[in-house]
Amino acid sequence: MVQNFGWLVADKFARLLLSVWIGFVVARYLGPAQFGAYSYALAVVTIGLLLAEGGLEAVVKREILREPGREATLLAEAGLLRFVIGAVLYGGLWLALAEGWGPTPERGLLAVLGLMFFQPALFVPDLWFQARLESRVSVTSQTAALVVGATARLGLVAWRAPLIAFAWAAVIEVALAGGLLWWRARRRGLGLAVATGLAANVRRLWGDAWPLLASGLAVAIYMRIDTVMLRQMAGEAAVGQYAAAVKFTEVWLFVPGALAVSALPELVRARAAGAEAYARRLAQYCDVSALLAYALAVPTVLLAPWLIRLAYGPAYAEAVPVLLVHAWVLVFAALGVARGLYCVNEGLTRFHLLATVLGAGLNVVLNLWLIPAHGPMGAAMATLAAQALAAWLSTFFIAATRHLAWMQTWSLINPFRALRHVRSSV
Repeated sequence: MVQNFGWLVADKFARLLLSVWIGFVVARYLGPAQFGAYSYALAVVTIGLLLAEGGLEAVVKREILREPGREATLLAEAGLLRFVIGAVLYGGLWLALAEGWGPTPERGLLAVLGLMFFQPALFVPDLWFQARLESRVSVTSQTAALVVGATARLGLVAWRAPLIAFAWAAVIEVALAGGLLWWRARRRGLGLAVATGLAANVRRLWGDAWPLLASGLAVAIYMRIDTVMLRQMAGEAAVGQYAAAVKFTEVWLFVPGALAVSALPELVRARAAGAEAYARRLAQYCDVSALLAYALAVPTVLLAPWLIRLAYGPAYAEAVPVLLVHAWVLVFAALGVARGLYCVNEGLTRFHLLATVLGAGLNVVLNLWLIPAHGPMGAAMATLAAQALAAWLSTFFIAATRHLAWMQTWSLINPFRALRHVRSSV
């Protein structure tokens, strides 16, 4: 697990640095108000993207591992389902905008960024690469698209382009990445298949996927609803300050995801080997997840004032206290990814849905209470509390996950236990 995870992180790190640096340049150019408008539109689209993914990622990867001979058909079914959902979402967005929904400055941005609803359908080959532990191929394809997109954004800044141009740059980058993924997958042997018997197969996939879809949507709500509510209750500039701080947390969220990609095949094998081996592997996974999260969160908190000043300049000074709170979301997010993987393996996706819905509900309630009094800081406190409930405390609620909750708790208290797992894996 650790060795493959190391490859994933190494491959993604250069991409991360480039993406973050370009984001800082764009945020400085746009200023808090325009950056806030862009962040609001992107938050709305991100919530829709979770719907467009159909909750299929973990289910499809599991099925590919179980039935390697059907991988082309499974991907065709997943791609078609995602395309249909994306088309319905984009059509619904256009109807809503035509009826006057949304703040006026952001409507044009929403119309363009809404094209990203088709991203999950384009990125179906990424599921194949992940299941085969070949994520490096996928990452390098997306990195190539990112380089093109980054160059375009730098050009837009140099030419003093309008805000809408940055939305088009994001959409073009996604389309290029999707095309490269399909090209690389075909060259590595992924065949094309017709989704025969689609109705029956979609019902089977959907039976496992819909709770994950709903829980993913709930996660998106409690990770993004703060941006939407801030825009309505405090204005564009407050969103810009908040988005600037949150960027330092979100850029590291790929780490738990990359670890999950590496851990899934080993957890599946450990489960087949017996209860003792499975419990040991789960504990190791939780420990490593927590240690990595702390290793990212603690330096972020200690360096927050310097990071904000260096990245954004004095115009974003209000983002510093927001980052001091929001950085700790990383710890609970990592444990939440671990719990989600366990729920997929054990068929507890409905419980995972309930936990994330509770987190989303708590975030909305706390936002209504805290944003009027504390602005962006209140939104950060609400998100942290919601993440702790959804990813950790709720794991105590049912007997089937209570042993995992204690694993999570010990990982929170003593994450350094993970060091012995790393040493034994090297």
